[in-house]
Amino acid sequence: MEQVQSILERMVAPLKDLRDRGIFTQEEIHSIVQRRRSSEMTLQRRSGVRKSDYLRYIEEEVLLERLRKLRKQKVLLEMRNKKREAQENDEEEEDDEEPGRRKKHAYQTSGPGDAHIVSHLHFIYQRTLKKFKYPIDVVLNYAQFARDFKSFHMMSRIYAEGLQHHPREEGLWIEAASFEFFGYVAQDYENGPQIGGETSTVMGSSIQNARVLMQRGLRINGKNSQELWLQYFALELHYVQKLRGRREILELGLNKDGLPLEDESEGSDEENDQGKRGVQLPSTLLLPSQIIFKNAIKAIPGNIQFRLRFVETCRMFPQTEQLEQYVMDSVTEDFGESVEGWVARISYADEGCKKRASKRGTGNEDVGFLTVDNEEDEGRPTKKARKEGDPALALIDEALEAVPTPPMYLECARFLRMRIKTLLEGRDEDEIKYLLQSSENSVEAAQRHAEILDGIYLSANENKVSSTSLTLDNADFLLSIGLPAKAEQVLAAASRADIVDASLQLRWSQVSQRMEAAGMKPSSSSVSILRRALRNIPMHDRASYLMVLTELMNQIMITGPPSKPVDEELKALFQKMLLVAQGSEFSARSESKNEETDDEEQNLAAVFLSYFRYTVLNNTSASRSIYTSVLYHSNYGKKCSEMSAVEIQSMKLFYDACIQFEMTNKPSTSKEKNLHKRQLCKLYESAVSCFSSAQNDSRWRKVVDEYRKQLQREKYSL
Repeated sequence: MEQVQSILERMVAPLKDLRDRGIFTQEEIHSIVQRRRSSEMTLQRRSGVRKSDYLRYIEEEVLLERLRKLRKQKVLLEMRNKKREAQENDEEEEDDEEPGRRKKHAYQTSGPGDAHIVSHLHFIYQRTLKKFKYPIDVVLNYAQFARDFKSFHMMSRIYAEGLQHHPREEGLWIEAASFEFFGYVAQDYENGPQIGGETSTVMGSSIQNARVLMQRGLRINGKNSQELWLQYFALELHYVQKLRGRREILELGLNKDGLPLEDESEGSDEENDQGKRGVQLPSTLLLPSQIIFKNAIKAIPGNIQFRLRFVETCRMFPQTEQLEQYVMDSVTEDFGESVEGWVARISYADEGCKKRASKRGTGNEDVGFLTVDNEEDEGRPTKKARKEGDPALALIDEALEAVPTPPMYLECARFLRMRIKTLLEGRDEDEIKYLLQSSENSVEAAQRHAEILDGIYLSANENKVSSTSLTLDNADFLLSIGLPAKAEQVLAAASRADIVDASLQLRWSQVSQRMEAAGMKPSSSSVSILRRALRNIPMHDRASYLMVLTELMNQIMITGPPSKPVDEELKALFQKMLLVAQGSEFSARSESKNEETDDEEQNLAAVFLSYFRYTVLNNTSASRSIYTSVLYHSNYGKKCSEMSAVEIQSMKLFYDACIQFEMTNKPSTSKEKNLHKRQLCKLYESAVSCFSSAQNDSRWRKVVDEYRKQLQREKYSL
C-alpha cells in the first residue's frame, strides 16, 4: 500500500499542471487517479498477477495519452482563435496587454504534464519486462510504442535489453540494426511540426553501429541465417544509395530552400543520359556487398533460391546491374548442371531483355490467331534467325544440350508457354515489345515461339526423353492451339508405353471424349480406354485404381443406354468400388494427398449417388440393395469424420435421395408398412450416426438435429 501511495504522489505535480492548463477537469483528474490506484493495487498482489493486467494498464494509459493530445490541440486552437478575434477588433486594451498575454500563452502551451503519461508508460513497460523476464511480444510492443510516441532516446536501450534476453530472434537483430542506420529523421519531417512545438531528438543514422549489430547477430545465430545475410546485404546497398544522394547534392549544389539544384547546363546526349541515371559512383563502393554475398554463399552453399533472393534485393536499388551479374555468375559456376540453375539464368536473361527493350519503341499491332503447321514453310526463317537477339531463347538451347532430362525439357516448355500466353493476352505494346522482332506483331511472335516449343517437344521425342508431366504439358499445349487429334496421338503413344499411369489414361480418355463430342473419330473410345486401364492398374494402388474406376462408372452411366450388359458391368464396378473403399481411414483421398487430382475425382459418395439415381430411373428393384450395401454392409458410410467437406455434402445428398426413394415408394399392406417404417427409421439412425462424427461444424450439428426430429416423428407416427 505504501508503494502504491508513493507512485501516486509522484503524479501530483504533472496532473495539477494538466488541470491548471485546462486539458483535464478536476473530475477527470480524480477519475484518472482512482483508475491508476486500482491498477497499481492489482499489480501489487503477491500472487496471481498476470501479464494481461500489465497490458491492460498500458492500453488504458495509451488511450489517455491520445486524449491528452487531442485536448491540448483543442485548447491551443481556442487560444489562437481568441487572439485572432482580438486582433481583428483592434481593441486598444488588448494592444496594451500584448506582452503579458504573450507570456501567458507561452506558459500555457507547455508544462510538466505533457511528458508525464509517456514517462509513466515507460515506467510500466520496464516493470512488465522485469516481472516476466522480457517476453519477446512485450519487447516488440514496447519498441513500437517508443516509435509511435517518438521516444527515440529509449529505442537503443529497448533493443539492447531485448537482444540480451532473446539473442536467437533474427527479426529483433534486423529491427535494431534498422534503427541504428535509418534513425527516424524522415518520420519526424513527414509528420511535420506538432501543435504546441512537440519535437523529438534525432536518433540513429550510424552505419558502424548497424554493421556491428548485423555481424554480432550472424555470429550468435550461426552462419545459416538466410534472413540476416540478406538484410546485411541490403543494409550495404542502402548505404551506397545514401552516399549517392550525398554526391548528387554536393555536385549539383543546393537552392535557397535547401533542395538540390537542377542541372540546366546544355551538354551532349551521353552526358544528359548519365545525369538522368544519377551520379555514377566508383564500383569499389559495391565491394562490401560482394564480400557479404561471398561469405553468405560460403555459409549456405547449396541453396540456389537463397542466391536468387540476392538478385531480387539488388533490383530494389538503382545501378546494381554489375552486382546482379556477379550473383548470376556464381549461379552459373556452381549450378551449371542443375535444372534450377538453368531456369534461373533463363529467367534473368528474360528480365534483361525486358529492361533493354523498354528503352526502345515499337508500333506493332496484335491481330490474328495462333496455329502450328508441321509442314515445311518456304518462307520460314531459320532456327538461328528466330532466336536472334533473344538471349533467353539461346540459353534454352544450351540448357537442353547440357542437361537433357525430362525436368529440363518441361521447364523450358513452360517458359515458352508463358511467353505465348503473354503475347496473346492483348497487353499493352510496351509490356511485350521485348518479345518482338523487327516488323513483327504479337501474333507473329507467338507463332514463332510456338514453333520453337513444338521443336522442343519433337526434340524430346527424338532423344527419347519422356515423363508423364512432359507428355501432359505437350497435350495441353496442342489442345490450347486447337489440335486435339495430335494431342490424342501423343497421349495414346505415351499411355500404351506406360499402361499403369492413371493420369495419362484419364487424360487420354478425356481428350477422346472431347473428340467424340466434336464429331471427330479418336483412335479409341473413352470407355474402352478406361476399361483397358482398369485391367492394367493393380488394385493395391488404391488411389489410381479408384480414379479410373469412378471415371469409368460415370462414363458408362452418361454414354451407354440402359441394357442388361450395362447393368451387369455397373454392378460389378460398384462391388469393386466398395471393396477398395472399405474403411474411411483408408480412403483414396487420404492416400493421395500428394497426387495432382481434384477432390471431385476422389469423391466416392458422389459416384454412389449418381449410380443410385441411375438405378432409380432405370431399375427400381436394385436401388434398395445399393444403399444397403453402402450404408450397412460396408465401413464407408459409418462415419464422415475422415471425409472432405465436398464428400460430406455428397453423403448428405445420398442420404436424402435414399430417404426420398423410400418415402415415394409406400407399400399398401399392413405388414409391408411396418417393414417400410423400420427401413426409414434405420436410414435416419444411420444418418445420425454418420454425421455425428462431423459435429465440430455447426452446420452438421443442425443436420443431425433435423434427422433426429424426423426419426422421432417416424417412430411415433401411426
